[in-house]
Amino acid sequence: MSAETIVDPAAHYEAVISAALVISEGDLLSFGFNVFDPNKILGTNNPNLGGADSIEAADRISSISLPTTFYVGSEEGLWLHRVKLRAAWMGLNREINYSILDVPAIEEWPNDYSDDSVLTGYAEYALGYNFAPRWHVYGGTGVHLMYYQNVFDANSPLISEVEKIGLDTYANTDTFAWVVEPQIDFNYTYQYPLAEFQFNSQYHYFYGQNFGGSGGQYRASPESWTISNSVQLKHHLPTFFEHKQNILWRYRRIDLGGDLRQPLRATHYNEYSVGWIIDTSRYSSLIYNVGLGININYGSSLNGGSIVFFYNE
Repeated sequence: MSAETIVDPAAHYEAVISAALVISEGDLLSFGFNVFDPNKILGTNNPNLGGADSIEAADRISSISLPTTFYVGSEEGLWLHRVKLRAAWMGLNREINYSILDVPAIEEWPNDYSDDSVLTGYAEYALGYNFAPRWHVYGGTGVHLMYYQNVFDANSPLISEVEKIGLDTYANTDTFAWVVEPQIDFNYTYQYPLAEFQFNSQYHYFYGQNFGGSGGQYRASPESWTISNSVQLKHHLPTFFEHKQNILWRYRRIDLGGDLRQPLRATHYNEYSVGWIIDTSRYSSLIYNVGLGININYGSSLNGGSIVFFYNE
């Protein structure tokens, strides 16, 4: 960790809030568990596909996201209302090892540990228009309300020295933030006898401000944008104990700008997913399918493979 990120709370808040936005949003990043390096399976050495650094980065992140979507109206009708709700949590833990900095004055310092957490509630409304057969366009806005907290376990004299000379620090601070997310999405769906094909193109903009808490005086203004294009195929399988089931194949490319580029260390990345999904709509109107699969992220700081839990796909 650089000295800049230690003493610049606003920049740190913007980076962590931006990371929480993309990690909690399943349409932008599929974040799973049991992360693995595809290079070891394929016998390659492609740094964009995975590696020790990306696996270590993913292992430092914990995430839970519970989304649900409601539609009001008929998909065959001219207009369709869409409401999305989501509760999410992200945790990011880091070990600060001063020995690797090769600075004689501090290389003997014991390691410090920093834990960031972000709790998010999200609500979105979008109005859809059926402008052509099988095509819908949605325009709307979402609002994120977020709470950030840092717990800094200081074993070294760093924080006491920073505070002694009057520099600002994000250590052991908390703050709230709001982020608005205007967006426009295009969806194309075609039903084959044995499969469903879907194309999706999304254009999203994010802007927010922090407020309140012990870090409220450090003015952070996270701002970013994303363009996501994906193709997806659901291959219908025979029913399993009267439950519909599918094999899902998906490719997705995400271009991004603004504050999102820093945590992901990329201007764009790609995702490849395959998995099994089973229908659960008879048990709940909120959870209409669940499943398990494999996702490969290519080109970001979180590249590599992971096992993912599919939910309302």
